[in-house]
Amino acid sequence: MIDKTETNLATSLAELTATHTHTTIETLLRRWALRYGLRSIAYLGFGFVNSVEPFLAVTYSADWVEHYKQQRYLEIDPVIRVGMGRLLPLDWEEFGRHEGRIQMFFGEACEFGLGRRGLTIPVHGRGGDRALFTITADLSHKQWIAKKLAFMRDFQLLAVHLHDKVLELEGRPIPRSQLSPRELECLQWTAEGKTAWECSVILGLSEHTVRCYLESARHKLNASSNTHAISIAYRSGVLFPPL
Repeated sequence: MIDKTETNLATSLAELTATHTHTTIETLLRRWALRYGLRSIAYLGFGFVNSVEPFLAVTYSADWVEHYKQQRYLEIDPVIRVGMGRLLPLDWEEFGRHEGRIQMFFGEACEFGLGRRGLTIPVHGRGGDRALFTITADLSHKQWIAKKLAFMRDFQLLAVHLHDKVLELEGRPIPRSQLSPRELECLQWTAEGKTAWECSVILGLSEHTVRCYLESARHKLNASSNTHAISIAYRSGVLFPPL
């Protein structure tokens, strides 16, 4: 029996695949925040071919968004200033002790309900497009470490998938790849956290055969790893969670 937590990513990506308008993105982010026990999720995308304006979708309160604008926090927001120059996830604890307006910024963000912890995941597209995917939580340091350990992979994949969905909505479609039923089955069970041996037992195949199917799927999807292949398959809509 598959643990419910193993379906979090599959369910979230299936919801994203079924999203076809800009206006439903924030509703989707609220579902993800509830599913993963987060206080908020925000997406900020730049560099789209058909639009000079950034794309913003957040679950923040309207009061915080208005206060952020009134205080002109965009000019000093370290999450954006540092995050846009990063390749790896940025834990807000890396900012260390805050002073001056930065201290006020984080203090007020917490007062407006963003929580004490934050993680920002940069996404760098191949066409010069970029994005920041940010999650926040109101957890102790120990709980925050455990949350990241359990779900960092999910958050990174959701960041990439969400960015690709926004690109699609902005007019850059993602081509679908033709995978065989066996390749899809092997990818599906791998996405559920099963090893090649476990997949072989479930599907009644040899472990070598499972590895061959996975290698073939990676080749068709032009993926560098199984995780990459799963990401592409979800993004293109050819892989869905089991009913």
